[in-house]
Amino acid sequence: MSPTGPDRLRRALVTAAFTGLFNPLRTSHAQGGATRVESGTPHRLPRAAIDDLEITLTAGDGEEPVDLAVLTLGTIELPSGQLAAGDGMQLDGGTFAQTVPAGRYPLQVVVVRYVDDTERIASAQVKFAERSATNWSNAVFEGDDAEPLAEDEMSGYEVESGLGSLFDARALRAYGQELTQSPRLRGELEQVLLRNRRPAWSWAWVRTPAGSGVLVSAGSGAGFYGSYWGKDASGAIVSLVTDFDLLDWAGLPEEEPVTA
Repeated sequence: MSPTGPDRLRRALVTAAFTGLFNPLRTSHAQGGATRVESGTPHRLPRAAIDDLEITLTAGDGEEPVDLAVLTLGTIELPSGQLAAGDGMQLDGGTFAQTVPAGRYPLQVVVVRYVDDTERIASAQVKFAERSATNWSNAVFEGDDAEPLAEDEMSGYEVESGLGSLFDARALRAYGQELTQSPRLRGELEQVLLRNRRPAWSWAWVRTPAGSGVLVSAGSGAGFYGSYWGKDASGAIVSLVTDFDLLDWAGLPEEEPVTA
């Protein structure tokens, strides 16, 4: 698990606010049209798809996960090259300072199972390349990048609704504007989340003329969650992982040893 304590929680500033994999966008995003909510169809991936996360399942007192599965939920469209993350219903969070090439990218989740067969989403990952990550760093929100974070601080976002999200930054603004004004959109969102319901978790895709985003159940629910850029040996970004604080994995900072 990631280290706990108030010193590591640095609240990000609130921002104003599928055809191929790893393919750059060749045209500008479509104009006009309403925001819509879709289910998508999850597909199971081999465990090798997340080898670079170096996830460790430990046999404990029954409160730790005993198994996991890797699922792809579809593709996220990022015409702006800017990713945003936050509470999927409260719409607070931020836009990451680091940009990525505009394109359509696979979105996958790690689902863990407990001894009582409860399932939860442990992480959500956008894959920008098929290469493996060899090092990880906290994905810092705009506003948090004004000065370096201390070693015990983390840029991240608070979840209160139980749903985390990853969006194209412009798509998030479009979604937020329509969500506050459209009973239709809220009704569609509720229906899709119910239709996709699994034991203790769900998801929904949001498609807008400005790009897309996904809402997923965040770990055990409410909490403060960080995201991490994965880079290959050359330093190129190959993935972004939002960690919902259920597993030990390669991206977490090392915990300080306990001294007497």
